Amino acid sequence: MLKPEDNALLTLVTGDAPMGAWMRQNFWIPAALSEKLESNEAPLRVKLFGERFIAFRTVDGHVGFFDEACPHRGASLALARQEDNALRCLFHGWKFHVKGEVLEVPTQTNDANAFCKTVPLKHYPAREGGGIVWVWLGQGRHAPRLPEFEFMTLPSNRFVTYKQVANFNWLQGVETTLDSAHVGFLHRSHIAGMGHIAHAAKELAPVYEVEEQAYGFRYAGLRNLNTTSRYVRVNSFVYPWFGVIAPRDDYQGGAVFFTVPIDDQNSTYWTVRYRLDQAIERDAVTLFSDPADWPPKVPGAAKDNWGQDRDLMRNGHCSGFPQHITTEDLVICESQGGIVDRSKEFLNTGDIAIVRLRRILLREVRSFMALQKEKELAPTPKGQILDAYPDRVMPDALAHQAQSPYDHIEYGAIRSKAGLLPIEQDWRSL
Repeated sequence: MLKPEDNALLTLVTGDAPMGAWMRQNFWIPAALSEKLESNEAPLRVKLFGERFIAFRTVDGHVGFFDEACPHRGASLALARQEDNALRCLFHGWKFHVKGEVLEVPTQTNDANAFCKTVPLKHYPAREGGGIVWVWLGQGRHAPRLPEFEFMTLPSNRFVTYKQVANFNWLQGVETTLDSAHVGFLHRSHIAGMGHIAHAAKELAPVYEVEEQAYGFRYAGLRNLNTTSRYVRVNSFVYPWFGVIAPRDDYQGGAVFFTVPIDDQNSTYWTVRYRLDQAIERDAVTLFSDPADWPPKVPGAAKDNWGQDRDLMRNGHCSGFPQHITTEDLVICESQGGIVDRSKEFLNTGDIAIVRLRRILLREVRSFMALQKEKELAPTPKGQILDAYPDRVMPDALAHQAQSPYDHIEYGAIRSKAGLLPIEQDWRSL
């Protein structure tokens, strides 16, 4: 269990909350699906960390990311006209270039050009990769490195990206992603026939082995199937919210799940599934009509038991949620409440990965807080890097190059695996 104050430190992300500040400063944030930004069309409203933004694509293909409120009098820039790679506010016609330059203030009667230079338009760096628009919401001149995961270098037919709005705190989604023990029970009806992942239902108490890495940690869930063989799933947690999850069958690739805060009690649940060896299959898991609305949402409200089908359960379905394997995860997380009270938990050995996740996140956010405090007391001289992260694995050769304490992470080398091994064989050989 956690102390209430530690639970708050881990979960709260809005306003001046340290966790939100750590995320915004050190990481690129998944903000929108690239395909939802159409050239010269209406801006897309985006909410992150309790703040409202707009994303848009200009006629020349560039992506802009601004605060939603016009800096003049707060009208929504989602209503703005697109003109010449710029947005023109519908209220008074103020014009803002995609790169953040204020071009025109028609209502200014004198020295308009000089006035334009004083307008505090808040705009943010945006990049695209893996079908995602990434933004950096931090402060300073130097953005961190983009997290170039393996799927971000693949042709578009080898990965699929989709997302769903979820009514729970971001950490609940991450914890569920990393909980290998629940796969064999909650998902047993869905994983039957999915490939070797079906072995997870044969042993509900995996033995965990965890190894800390520069990017977070990797962990193996070991399930002995008989006296000679075991089923092994090796997954990874990558700062700040990524779960790199092993494929469900024998192929090169896998999935990356990440739960990004909308505010303290709502999140966006992202999924990327990919294959390295061939085009991604479009089956019941990935066959959708709208990637911004997948997997299917929780089918009912709490008063209706979240839409659970008890008749289906009586006929053999484990969960009563046949819509999608990930819908089951969304239901469980939503049933915990907006922010689960971890001070009332009673954990066991099946929660080892979850305990490790909380421990390293608390370490990282506290180190960030210490660094911020040190900067307040003694501003860093130009060119000097204060290392408030002494416990993290960081190659000495890279430490001096980092703009962010996490810039040394080799995202493209992180791959998770699963399969059957002889019981005496080390899982690291997989």
